[in-house]
Amino acid sequence: MTYSTIEIHRNGKIGWLRLNRPHSKNAFSALMFDELHRGIDALIEDNDISVIILIGNGGVFSSGRDFRDKDVPSDFEDRRSRAFAAVEHCPKPTIAAVAGYAITGGLTLALACDIIISADNAIFQDTHAQLGIITLRASRVYEVLGPMRTKELLFTSRRVTAREALEMGLVNRVVPIAALESATAEIASEISRHDPVTLRGIKAVINDVVRKEQRVILELEELAKRRFSDLKSEKGALAAHAARSDSSGA
Repeated sequence: MTYSTIEIHRNGKIGWLRLNRPHSKNAFSALMFDELHRGIDALIEDNDISVIILIGNGGVFSSGRDFRDKDVPSDFEDRRSRAFAAVEHCPKPTIAAVAGYAITGGLTLALACDIIISADNAIFQDTHAQLGIITLRASRVYEVLGPMRTKELLFTSRRVTAREALEMGLVNRVVPIAALESATAEIASEISRHDPVTLRGIKAVINDVVRKEQRVILELEELAKRRFSDLKSEKGALAAHAARSDSSGA
């Protein structure tokens, strides 16, 4: 199977999924969401893989949605939701290796993973409030940070450094940027030494028992987002942001 926006490969029992749009800081297009979904499915189906690592090429995890992508299909939100859900509900342990930016959709993707290893240069941010759009998967941030820190992060849209993220409990570890891949691979290797059926069972207990309401909550969040922002108002907000980005050259 070939991809144009991601790369997947296996090293022993570890599967790697690399976001591969470095020219746009690995910003998400509709195609990238489709390929992310297919790539995760392919890694799940490979019985030799016990653990999956998600990482971005070009020294950046993901800067979120690609506002310069003019070819936006009408089912963009559905594609995005399916991609994030594929990671969130992946039966195998998943690790996000975050360098550079994990902004908005990039933060959502990282939080869909079971473990986050952060490079010391990483920046975490949710910009939905800046865009005038309801946050997607706020419940996941809430699970990790609790109510008050979640509201502060989402209301202010402020940037959080790697060290701040560690102190907040947003990430598991912070490592030097040069050691990000090796440190993440070391943790994945430690996990992969255990029986894969047992690992799936542990994750299933957490997701299907401890977090059994999470699937329903995510569906309700999707409905709330779509009810709040009708297509016209959301497109207007995104178009205005894209225009600002074009004028600033960001």
